[in-house]
Amino acid sequence: MSSTSQVVNVLDFIPKPEHAAIKKGNSSYDCTRNIQSAIDAGSRVYIPSGVYPVTQLNLKSNLEMYGDGESSELKALDDSLACEFMVATYVKDGGTSNPADNMRHIHLHDFKLNGRVDEFGYSQYYYLLAVNATSDLTVERVLFRGFRGDGMYVGSGTLRGTERHNQRVLVRGCTFDGVVKDNRNGLSIIDCDHLIVDSCVFRNIGNAQLSHSVGGIDFEPDHDWSVYRDILIIRCKFIDISSTNTAGITFFNGHQKNGNIHNWVVRDCQFENCYWGIDTSAKPKTLDSEPDNLTVLNCRFTNSVRWDISVGGLSNVQVSACIFERAPGSGPGGDAIRLGAIASKTSRNAIKSVITGNQFTGIKPQMGAIGVLGATGLVCAGNVFVDIYGSCINFSEDESPDDKRKIDQVVISGNVARLSSAALAKAVPMSFLSTSAQMRITRGKLALDQSFEYDNSVDAGVRKVANAAEIKFLGTMPSS
Repeated sequence: MSSTSQVVNVLDFIPKPEHAAIKKGNSSYDCTRNIQSAIDAGSRVYIPSGVYPVTQLNLKSNLEMYGDGESSELKALDDSLACEFMVATYVKDGGTSNPADNMRHIHLHDFKLNGRVDEFGYSQYYYLLAVNATSDLTVERVLFRGFRGDGMYVGSGTLRGTERHNQRVLVRGCTFDGVVKDNRNGLSIIDCDHLIVDSCVFRNIGNAQLSHSVGGIDFEPDHDWSVYRDILIIRCKFIDISSTNTAGITFFNGHQKNGNIHNWVVRDCQFENCYWGIDTSAKPKTLDSEPDNLTVLNCRFTNSVRWDISVGGLSNVQVSACIFERAPGSGPGGDAIRLGAIASKTSRNAIKSVITGNQFTGIKPQMGAIGVLGATGLVCAGNVFVDIYGSCINFSEDESPDDKRKIDQVVISGNVARLSSAALAKAVPMSFLSTSAQMRITRGKLALDQSFEYDNSVDAGVRKVANAAEIKFLGTMPSS
């Protein structure tokens, strides 16, 4: 796009008698055809302050569309099917499966999209911004308010089975406000190769009637040809995403094949009052499986209802320099980090996980601050555990339906476990290690193959191993 392109003002395409009501925010005039004409007429489209009722606007390549910030509002005209996609690139079977044919070079910034969920209620497939077969898209400082389904959908078309691919999408400085927690996702990613989500806020998103894959950002590919890789989520906030079974971020790798899904980084983010912070749904992995490569760095998780991070059955996961905390009176809570899962009677063992340099404070775990259902190749080192209302690290002994769940190749070293003076006075029942069955603390005996535990500092008042439990690490240290 040329920065010298003439600016097209959408008001020049709208009848003058409607201008006053639009500027006051009480117009009922359908502005769709007028704004579409402005988009068709130029490459730089300006939306002055005002409220513009619209149905669906179709974008094009080499387009900049912008306003005066939140005061420039595109509002759903009504609750009809005509408003299903407020702003869209390709819909239905538009575009092709070849990214070389994609719509490209689109810059959307400084305006508001309002889906009116507080008036019309939930509807799964109503998106404020639908992106399909698009490359080099930048969305900046856009307020996604009251989306009925997804705020922004980055997909593979809007017809089932349509193969489309997106590339190089940047979402920066945006706010996704679900308003009444009666929607689906703030940002839904079905297909995107190279995505950056930078300095965005996700809040009030959820739906108590739905199960997993609802929340702030949801990565959920639909087919084995779907792509989502090289993902960076940085400096974002996930606030009050607390309806049952909702998450700040959900990663799903069920269609991973031939390098299409991998490499996700979550860095310098805050998760406050989420049901789950980061949730995962993963197909079973082995040491030889294609790696997922999830990295979570320097993030803060506060008052999650359940776990903060579910590693599930992912492979090659690093969680480092993060803070996990529960404030007094924050409720029962759950594990800060859960490794492994059992779903549909199938074990998912976490493969090659590294948990280092984190601080866990006030956690009230179901299993442990770090709860291990299944893990092969776990390094847990240099973490600090303070005032844990239960166990710092817990290993489950449950038998799995498929008899494939296992825990081995574990290294636990250089961690610190301590009680504050206030917690000591309350006799908080904290232990460094424990075992469990059916996610409940037991008095069992556990032997971990090829595993080591050494140089951990466990202060007075904290049991090294939970009362009447026995844990043996069977690795043999090499001779010097």
